[in-house]
Amino acid sequence: MTLYLYGGPKTRVSMPKWYMAEKGISYEYINIDLAARQNLDTSYLEVNPFGKLPALKDDSNGLVLFESGAILQYLSENYANEIKDPATRASISQWILFANATLAIALFVPSNKEREFPRLMATLNDLYSKKKFLVGESWTAADCAVNAYLGYLPIFYPNEDLSAYPEIQALNERTRSNQNYRQIMGL
Repeated sequence: MTLYLYGGPKTRVSMPKWYMAEKGISYEYINIDLAARQNLDTSYLEVNPFGKLPALKDDSNGLVLFESGAILQYLSENYANEIKDPATRASISQWILFANATLAIALFVPSNKEREFPRLMATLNDLYSKKKFLVGESWTAADCAVNAYLGYLPIFYPNEDLSAYPEIQALNERTRSNQNYRQIMGL
């Protein structure tokens, strides 16, 4: 059984790569050169008809997935055995969707960043002051998705003052000191 993870530099493939490294999930990485437009080659469009990255192919069952959140959810349920019941599945899914929709837009869409960033950060800071992990008692795909975006803050916004969010700062320090994260993010 082989998992094939398709990705390229400066894509969201870093999320599933980090997750798979943390969970010890083996896979074969297939680099898609966006500059050479390999993502628009017929062979890759069979994997993801939109030509976007990342994508995952599981040859054990023929499943092909695209979108980092869907990939994380699948890996969480089928390879990391994090899903023990419907409530856990829903909670992990909620946080992955939050990261890829609400948090990503608040961080990277300038008009949303001004309006939503402070409120989201304050709420996340409060949540992290009460618990270390978003779902349950250990690091899950939910944490991977949210922590990955929060980890982008010092990269994309090095002058952003996060002093009002000490829990987020501490979380970012833990994330950025994680060996797998550092290697995958090229830090």
